[in-house]
Formats: sequence, C-alpha cells, structure tokens
Amino acid sequence: MSFKDLTSYAFKLLLRKDYSERALAEKLKEKFPEVPDKEISKVVGEISSQGFINEYRSVWNYFESKVKKGWGRRKIVYSLRQKGFKSEVIREVELSFPYDYSFIIKEVKKKYPGDKFKAKRFLLQRGFSFLEVEKILSLAQGNQLS
Repeated sequence: MSFKDLTSYAFKLLLRKDYSERALAEKLKEKFPEVPDKEISKVVGEISSQGFINEYRSVWNYFESKVKKGWGRRKIVYSLRQKGFKSEVIREVELSFPYDYSFIIKEVKKKYPGDKFKAKRFLLQRGFSFLEVEKILSLAQGNQLS
C-alpha cells in the first residue's frame, strides 16, 4: 500500500465528514490493517499539516448541529471525546459557543405541558446539567409547566 493510496482514501473520507486526527487514523487502520501505524501516522500528520484537518472547526460544527437537535453541553462534550477530539479544543469551543436554549424550551413546552418531573428527566437524558435544567424549566414555566 503506497503513501498515495492512503492519502487518497483519507481525502475521500474527509470530503464526506470531519474527522479528528485519531478518528482518521483509526479509519485508515480499519481499511488497511496491513499498513504499519508509523505509515498511517505519517499520512495523518501530512494531511493535518496542510490544514485539511481543522479540529476547532470540526468541533464547532458538531457543537452547532447537536445544539440544534436539542442536546445538552455534557452530552455533546462526551460524544466529542468519544470521537477522539482533543480536550483543549472541546473546552475552548464549549466556553465560546453561544448556547441558545430557545429550541429546547419550545420542545419542553410542547412535549411536557404541566409535567415538571418528566420534563426534568427528559432534559437530564439530553445531557443538560442540573443548573441548566432549572434554568430551562424556569424559562419554560410560562403557564405551561408547574
């Protein structure tokens, strides 16, 4: 397996989806198990040095998409760590991301009118902290949750 083949496959993967360096290396190893880790690291390093892997941008985009789906910070951070993104990058994005609760407030009002217990459980399962849950419930309380 040549360097060119590995690089070509890596670019094919990156065209479809953002990957962390670790996740890209795992995908390459999965596709080409006979290739030594040193060679895979070399390919990933080269691609990264050329700017084709931007973990900050990838983490920001992931954060943005999951917030729109109603995920809480804890769940998003956990998922990003599982995907192999660097903790420093995750933390930086988490602290600078403009988190908006309006979408989840509407969802809570719609799904759980008058049932604070179920709404709380729903929000905790979505990865919101206890403080965030209390804040969301107080904002959603507009005569629909007790």
